[in-house]
Amino acid sequence: MKIVKIKTIKTNLKMKNTLIKRIVPLLGLVFIFQACSSELDQVNPNALTTSSFWKNSADLDAGLNATYAALRNEDIQGILTEPMRTDIATPRNFRNNTTGNPIYDQTFDLTTNEVQDKWDACFKGIFRANQVLDAYARLKPTFNGEKSVANGVLLEAQARALRGYFYYVLHSSYNEGSLPLYSTVPKAFDDFQKTFSTSEEIKAFYREDLKYGMENLPGTYNLWRSEVGAGNLGRITGGACEALIAKSYINDNDFVNAELYLKNVIDNYDYALVDDLEKCLTGIEEFNSESIFEVNYSLANLLGSDEQDLSQRVTSRLHNSNDHVMSSWLNLAFRAERPDPSDPANYVDRPQWDPATGKQVVDADDNPVFDENVLRKYSKRMASTISIVDEPDSPMYGVTSGEFGNDSDASPHSKSNTSIWKKFTSWNVPNGGKGELEDTEYRGKSELNIPVIRLAEIYLLYAECMIEKGNLSEALLYINKIRKRSHLYLLGNEAEFAGQATYLNDIDLDDSNGEEAVTLENLMDHLRFVEKPLELCLEGQRTVDLRRWGVWKERLVYLAQFEYDSWNYRKNLNGKHNHRYRSYILPTGEVPTYTLIKPGKLINQGNGFSKEPTLRDCLLASQNFVESLNAYYPIPQDERNANLNWNK
Repeated sequence: MKIVKIKTIKTNLKMKNTLIKRIVPLLGLVFIFQACSSELDQVNPNALTTSSFWKNSADLDAGLNATYAALRNEDIQGILTEPMRTDIATPRNFRNNTTGNPIYDQTFDLTTNEVQDKWDACFKGIFRANQVLDAYARLKPTFNGEKSVANGVLLEAQARALRGYFYYVLHSSYNEGSLPLYSTVPKAFDDFQKTFSTSEEIKAFYREDLKYGMENLPGTYNLWRSEVGAGNLGRITGGACEALIAKSYINDNDFVNAELYLKNVIDNYDYALVDDLEKCLTGIEEFNSESIFEVNYSLANLLGSDEQDLSQRVTSRLHNSNDHVMSSWLNLAFRAERPDPSDPANYVDRPQWDPATGKQVVDADDNPVFDENVLRKYSKRMASTISIVDEPDSPMYGVTSGEFGNDSDASPHSKSNTSIWKKFTSWNVPNGGKGELEDTEYRGKSELNIPVIRLAEIYLLYAECMIEKGNLSEALLYINKIRKRSHLYLLGNEAEFAGQATYLNDIDLDDSNGEEAVTLENLMDHLRFVEKPLELCLEGQRTVDLRRWGVWKERLVYLAQFEYDSWNYRKNLNGKHNHRYRSYILPTGEVPTYTLIKPGKLINQGNGFSKEPTLRDCLLASQNFVESLNAYYPIPQDERNANLNWNK
């Protein structure tokens, strides 16, 4: 069940203009005693105040639900923004020169909208959580009886856990972790004039919040459902708190402490990888056994709402246009992944198509004709994450990738789309290729939940701890669990999946270029630049990873040296749209060939492709990136205007 959206309670704030500019976006439920006459302060008897609203547990629940609602602001995770700061995504395919995107070009500053928006979104959540906690402290003596007291602890633990998460995001994103620390709701002008706490103080504060949540909340979504009630499904868990604590130590490169928390998350919460990655990414199995923390959306709560910042925009048009495109190297890395031929899950019945008509071949009785038991062309992991134009085996909205876009409502593989994100979309809905709902009512809104932490990330973090510890076999064990789920070749020598999969003791998993045995050193590079970006692209915290590894600048410079050609991809399962312009990417110098679905028919460069302009990724970013300026966001201008002590 979805968490019910609560009413929004508006507030009048009577403060200086600069303070108002800061507070209005942050405070959804602040109730401040109002107004004064020329000589005598008076309370408006009709105004909501802290004493007149926060009267009982129902009011606390309403405030807590408002805190959960703050999670839905996409700016917190920044799925449309953060990947462009790194090596994951670009704003468009024509990206050799300036793109006009300050995040991608690494030209952002304290006035950039994205810098301000993420700050505001996180502090809105913090202020809402503090309202609940302040009110609970006043009402706590009224909680009588064992059940009432237990409910109060649950309420407090949720508010603290959510506050801890918001501070975790801010600490990972801004000013090297030095921030204003609010443990209660500010009530007067001076309360907002905060000198910034140190990074260590902020970290200690949010870890205490998360520890309290870890110790006092049900460990998993299943326990919320079974112990508290199904109506509570979606609330933050003790397991999520412990996972966030583990990540906070990883962010410090403190692998000893991180290992302890990560192993406890793995062993003691009954989490398990689901059998198909798409169950984590498309809404078909929300709150599943792999899910540790996910943001809960309900379409009914979004339709008709004017709170556009609370709508989940990721599944909308931006991901089905050239405004948000997978980086060239990552596109090719997905295409290079090799499905394991010894794994029966990699065999499909592939429909035959007539290259002359672009139509599916049928028999005399008008039944579709298939080539049976054919090895998949591309990996299942890619199929759950992106669509590329020549993918024959993974339908997208019920049609092949080459056909997608024939419907007038869908954005095709053309107009520079070398790939289309499938992650966080409803691509597995067979609606005839219409794509996401794009009419006026639904545009920009979706009820797909978005994962914040899932077990696969914990496995990869634990594998990193094992590499740092020198335990190669244990690191490979957890990396291979994830690879096996996507039916890929496995790394190293036979171990857990012996007899069920093909192991290659070759770090690039390509036996055609000679074997390079897996070592601790090359496995770390593989983890950083293969497993994590391919498994977790658009998830996790790539910015934090590149920063803590000390390779951010180096990575941008490395990627900027490569050139790619974008080719027009001609008639291949495309129906009425014979050409997909600039939709097929290769390193410059390589000439594409491809085999049509009908066996034996080969199309070469002469009549299958025509070359388009050369592409380069990260060109300006690699030149502009300066560690001290770009590794963290700066303190936004609005904060500097409103807080007179921000730099003291």
